[in-house]
Amino acid sequence: MADSKDTGTDSKFTYKSFLNSADTKELKDFLEKRLNDCGWRKDIEEMIRNKLKEGDSANVSREELAKSIIPDARAMVPNEVREEMMLRVREVLEAPMAASNDKEENSDGGIC
Repeated sequence: MADSKDTGTDSKFTYKSFLNSADTKELKDFLEKRLNDCGWRKDIEEMIRNKLKEGDSANVSREELAKSIIPDARAMVPNEVREEMMLRVREVLEAPMAASNDKEENSDGGIC
C-alpha cells in the first residue's frame, strides 16, 4: 500500500514542483492570519495550558508537549481554512506552469 504522502506518478503535481521563498512566505502568512482570525490559535494555547496543568509541567519537554498536541491541533483546523489553503497552493503551483506554457505556445510563431 502506498504511503499517504506519496502522490503517485499520475498526480498532476509532484514533489518536484517547488515553491519559491516568496510564495512560501506568502502562504505561511496567509495561513497564520486565517488561523488567528478563526480563533484556532487561542484554542490551541488553551489546550496547551490545560495539558500543562494536567501533568507535571516541570518534566515535560517541548517535543513531548508538541507530540501530544499536534494531532488534536491539526484536527481542529476548520475545513474552510483547509479549503482556502488548498486553493491558494494550487494557484501558486499552477501560475509558473501557465506562464511556461504560454511561452512555449508563442515560441513557434503561431504555426500549427
